[in-house]
Amino acid sequence: MTGLGWRAMFIVLGLAGLVVTVAWFAIYRDVGERELSPAEHAYREVEDATGVARKVTFGEWRLLFASRTTWGMIMGFFGTVYLTWIYTAWLPNYLEMQRHMSIRNSGFAAAVPYLAGVIGALWGGWLVDWLMRRGVSAVNSRKYPMTASLLGMAVCTVIAAYVPSNAAAIGFISVALFLGYVSSSTAWAMASIAAPANYTGSLGAIQNFGGYIGGALAPTVTGFIVQGTGSFVPALLVGAAVGVIGAIGYSAVILRPITAADLGEVQTAIAH
Repeated sequence: MTGLGWRAMFIVLGLAGLVVTVAWFAIYRDVGERELSPAEHAYREVEDATGVARKVTFGEWRLLFASRTTWGMIMGFFGTVYLTWIYTAWLPNYLEMQRHMSIRNSGFAAAVPYLAGVIGALWGGWLVDWLMRRGVSAVNSRKYPMTASLLGMAVCTVIAAYVPSNAAAIGFISVALFLGYVSSSTAWAMASIAAPANYTGSLGAIQNFGGYIGGALAPTVTGFIVQGTGSFVPALLVGAAVGVIGAIGYSAVILRPITAADLGEVQTAIAH
């Protein structure tokens, strides 16, 4: 693609972002400004025994770090974002350098996995609700898909690293990104029920902090490995290992939601 072609593409993407922004402002409504039915209110407050939400103090926010659930969420999201950002930052280069595809072909091929990712993000949210309707607890309806998706993403990444066929590699990378966005959507669904309602934003931000440490490290570590070895295979294997560790941490560390009583007990213990 020529320099003019790249500039045109960036202009189109920038304009598309502005269109989406205007549409969001025109359509979105604060739920507090809408008249909800009793059933809708009950749905929003499912398994939330916190009562009326109140402002969280800095001291209370800090207490979230004393909970194992918080650290499990950090570990899982670190693994998800690390693996996802290997592909986000390096997929076109991987297809050109490792798979010897042309720039034009790698551009089209790199788009396919992200279309799969879009489907995965939507399907992950649907799956959480489906599991809850069948009696799976709020925590496990998030934990099971998150753990399975991270493990599946790691397996597909390993296979993609070694499979000789370019088409097969694109297929496994597409499945990996599909599962990566399933895990991402279920991770955010966990943030909504893993702590009292007035802590949701804080817990989500802490989870995101862990994830974007992974997002910052993945492109850098991958670049150093590729530069040192001349191959993407070791970098993909490292990413798969990070995903497995994240899955194990998420599954083993998160056992139940953080309750208001837990935070009170921790605060009392610290005070004494």
